[in-house]
Amino acid sequence: MTRSFHHRTTVGAVCGILLFLLLALYAFWIKNAVVGLIMAFLLIILVEHTLHSEYIITDGKLIINNGKLSRAKSIDVNEIHDCKPMTSVFGLVHYLLLTYGASNRVVSVQPQNEAAFVATLQKEMRNTIRKDLQETLKNYSVEEKELGKEVCDAE
Repeated sequence: MTRSFHHRTTVGAVCGILLFLLLALYAFWIKNAVVGLIMAFLLIILVEHTLHSEYIITDGKLIINNGKLSRAKSIDVNEIHDCKPMTSVFGLVHYLLLTYGASNRVVSVQPQNEAAFVATLQKEMRNTIRKDLQETLKNYSVEEKELGKEVCDAE
């Protein structure tokens, strides 16, 4: 099952977009085209990141797309150790801090519906563990049958 979650637009992101917009307009107003173009470019990157970021949970993987201008990051759900809800900036920004991998790397995600994101992530983790266990048992039974044939042949 594939489930996608959109990135939450925060007050800080909206303030950043407005700040770069005003700086770009001011730079063009005072006829400083180079600074205006730099601010407009940064504005495009910020808007693109804010609007097009999404989190996709599918086939035992969490895929983090931070917009069209950046690479997607793929994390196996079996590697995720911890998921902590965090707050910053005087409680205005809420995010989930995921710890994964052997080296305890961290990544922050801001899905719009945190509760559904965590529930889907837990469900995908259980399904992945169940599939791995079934595959292990299947391989074990095949090996056991082959071992039984070898014992019969030896007698």
